[in-house]
Amino acid sequence: MASSYPSLPKPLVPLAGIPLIEIAIRGLRKAGFRDIRFSLRHRAGQIIEYLERCSFPGCDGFTFLVEDEPLGTIGALAELQEEDRTVLVTNGDLLSGIDLKNMIQYHRRSGADLTIATHDEFHRLKLGEVVTGTGHRIVEYREKPVKRYRISSGTYLVEPVVPVLLEKGEWLSFPDLVTRALDARLEVVEFFHCEPWLDINDEEDLSRARDMLRKDPVAFGIDPDWLE
Repeated sequence: MASSYPSLPKPLVPLAGIPLIEIAIRGLRKAGFRDIRFSLRHRAGQIIEYLERCSFPGCDGFTFLVEDEPLGTIGALAELQEEDRTVLVTNGDLLSGIDLKNMIQYHRRSGADLTIATHDEFHRLKLGEVVTGTGHRIVEYREKPVKRYRISSGTYLVEPVVPVLLEKGEWLSFPDLVTRALDARLEVVEFFHCEPWLDINDEEDLSRARDMLRKDPVAFGIDPDWLE
């Protein structure tokens, strides 16, 4: 993870004194989730030790799946093939203000088999964009335009028909799972949101995440008095 915390796995990196994984758990509890399970590999022991020391009112305890071999971003979902209920899957390196209750309601109303939380991100190109028409004619020149992209927010709701698309023990990425769901003609929909959200990958992201949390802790389900 970030060089300022070389001894910590990413989920345990603190934001204003609160580990990222704790912020995520509090968001899940706020949405009513009691059965919370973790798929772990890198420095799994540190994460398990931390969570076993913590107390989260209303939780039924935690279940840990430690991957002997890497299973990709979604391979661990195969372990839930016997679960006859809707499952929420979320990445552990996110600072997310997604309203999970709204997402669940939307998922149920839509009748979807797989719902993907999405949001828009905007990126300015560093070069000029040339727009062409027929006959290689240039019809427009845009200097360093801003482009909008619809992005997956790393949070998903899945019905029992989805985990059966996986083989236990296989490595699988989430994009590959979406492809399988579409090929199986399952109903795959988006839940578009405009909530604050950040995927934390480096020092710059970590600094932005701290600023976001301090600016509006309530948006992430955090009491301002808890912040350092």
